[in-house]
Amino acid sequence: MKEQEPQEPQLSFEAAAEQLEELVARMESGRQPLTSLIADYERGSRLLALCRSQLEQMHRRLEIWEQNAASGGEWKEFSPDGATPSRQGELPL
Repeated sequence: MKEQEPQEPQLSFEAAAEQLEELVARMESGRQPLTSLIADYERGSRLLALCRSQLEQMHRRLEIWEQNAASGGEWKEFSPDGATPSRQGELPL
C-alpha cells in the first residue's frame, strides 16, 4: 500500500515561496545530516507543488478575465472546480 504524502497547510504563495527559499539556503549550506537533508527535500517538493498550483490557478483566472474583457470587460471570478460564481461582474476583494 502506497503511503500518502502529508498535506501542506494552506499557505499563501508568498509564505510558501519564503519557506522554500529558507529550505534551499539550509540545504545548500552543506551542514545538515543526510536524514534532515532528505526531509527538507521532500518538504521543498511539496512547497514547490503548492506554489506551482497557485500560480496555475492565478494564470487561469487572468485568462478568464482577458476573455471577458474582450467581450465587454465583465469580471467573472475563477472557480477551480468549474462552478459558476455566485456574483458576476464584481471584482473580488
